[in-house]
Amino acid sequence: MFTRKGDQGDTDTGLRERVGKDSPLIDVEGTVDELNSFIGMAYVKTGWEDIRNDLNTIQIDVFTLGEHITAKGTRRRMTGERTEWLEERIRTYRTELGPLRLFVVPGGSEQSASLHIARTVCRRLERIIVRASRELEINQEILTYMNRLSSLLFFLANVSNKRQGITERIWDIRPRS
Repeated sequence: MFTRKGDQGDTDTGLRERVGKDSPLIDVEGTVDELNSFIGMAYVKTGWEDIRNDLNTIQIDVFTLGEHITAKGTRRRMTGERTEWLEERIRTYRTELGPLRLFVVPGGSEQSASLHIARTVCRRLERIIVRASRELEINQEILTYMNRLSSLLFFLANVSNKRQGITERIWDIRPRS
C-alpha cells in the first residue's frame, strides 16, 4: 500500500497533523518502532518463559509509550505503575544474578547479545526523547520508564548468560601499560 502523501518528506502524526519526517516527534516514533523490533528479536531468541513473558509485557508498554508521546497523552498513557513493575522485575533478576560487575562486554550467547542490542537502542531512544523534550511536552514518567527499561534489559542479558553457564567477560577499567 502507498498513498504518496509522504513523498515530499512529510508524514502524519498520531493526531493526524502533518510534520516533516525529520521532526523530533517522528524521530521518537521511528526509534520506538526500532526498539520494539529488537525486543521482538530478543523474544524469539529467548527460551525462558519468564523472560519471554517480561519481553512481551515490555513490547506492549513500548507501544503505549509511543502512543503517549505521539498522541500527546490524549489516548493511552504511561503511568508510574509501569515503572514500578520494571523495578520489581529488576529486583527479581538482580537477586538471581548475585553480585553485579560493571563494564560487562556484551555477548556470550545469542540471547544475551540480542538483549544487549535492545538495551543500547533503548538508551538511544532515551536520548532522543530527552532531546525531543526541548520542543515537545514529554511526561516525566516516560523518561523514568526508559531509564529503568534499559536497566532491566541489562539484567536480562546477564541472567540469560548465567542460566546457560556462560561467564560474563568483564572489561578491565585499568589502563594497559
